[in-house]
Amino acid sequence: MRRSHSTLDNVPWLREQWPSPIYINTSDAKRLDIKQGETVLVTSPQGKILRPALVTQTMKPGVVALPHGSWTNVDETTGIDMAGADNTLTIQVPTGLGTSGWNTMLCNIEKWHGEQLTDDARLPQRIIG
Repeated sequence: MRRSHSTLDNVPWLREQWPSPIYINTSDAKRLDIKQGETVLVTSPQGKILRPALVTQTMKPGVVALPHGSWTNVDETTGIDMAGADNTLTIQVPTGLGTSGWNTMLCNIEKWHGEQLTDDARLPQRIIG
């Protein structure tokens, strides 16, 4: 809703209206001691991101969902993508028949014990080009 792939990700009004959280099932969040809006660390063999948690019953237990298209913003000290770009966590996996396996991966999610993320809407606009 906030963007088309990465297009429009830098529009403050859209960032305010539609945050870019990671969706996690209520039972998983309880087991991991993650509360609504808290920052979580998501890792895969390819990278790490931080996102606020959106705790919901609508996700299947054991599955998380991350909106596509955030502009990457890697902290050079930690190597963590503060913007939560899904492509930070994935690799290109050819699946044949003209499709790609970019949209599904195994990852780990855990409560972040560092400083909480600033809301995307409060971040300064970045000009890239």
